[in-house]
Amino acid sequence: MTSALTVPAPRAGNRVLRPIYVTKGGDMLNPFTPTPTDPPSDLAKYTARDSAPGLARRDVVRTLTIWGLEQLAEPARLVVSELVTNVLRHTNTRTINVTLTRTGGTTVRIVVMDTDRTEIVLPASPGDDEESGRGLRLVASLAARWGIERVVTGKLIWCDLDIQQENR
Repeated sequence: MTSALTVPAPRAGNRVLRPIYVTKGGDMLNPFTPTPTDPPSDLAKYTARDSAPGLARRDVVRTLTIWGLEQLAEPARLVVSELVTNVLRHTNTRTINVTLTRTGGTTVRIVVMDTDRTEIVLPASPGDDEESGRGLRLVASLAARWGIERVVTGKLIWCDLDIQQENR
């Protein structure tokens, strides 16, 4: 039997409804966006096409290299690829926004946002013989923290990569 976590669509006038936060080691998260540091952030918009994950990977690696954070290039590339691919597979959005923000000097936050207003559904764990369904596990293994939020314009999924992280 498959189980899933479902979050209802927002009522009119609500900015964020029932954010979902996932932490490691019992960390308590602040649900508000962290204060960015210099350079503050980089935003890219992609048309929801098969080319979007590759373009997002390229742009994320380029931004991290410019910021001198090459050590995050590989985990960020994997996370962005998975999250953008999930948007393509599981939503009816026309555009995908990807934002990188340096926060507090120790973290880079990656946010992938779609414009699909359907309910958030997290898939159950895949069976051993299934070929897909492990993407959010990959994100969780690479990120210090991650979560999903419903916003008026759609949904966003975010994750924080620690700048000083060891290769996991």
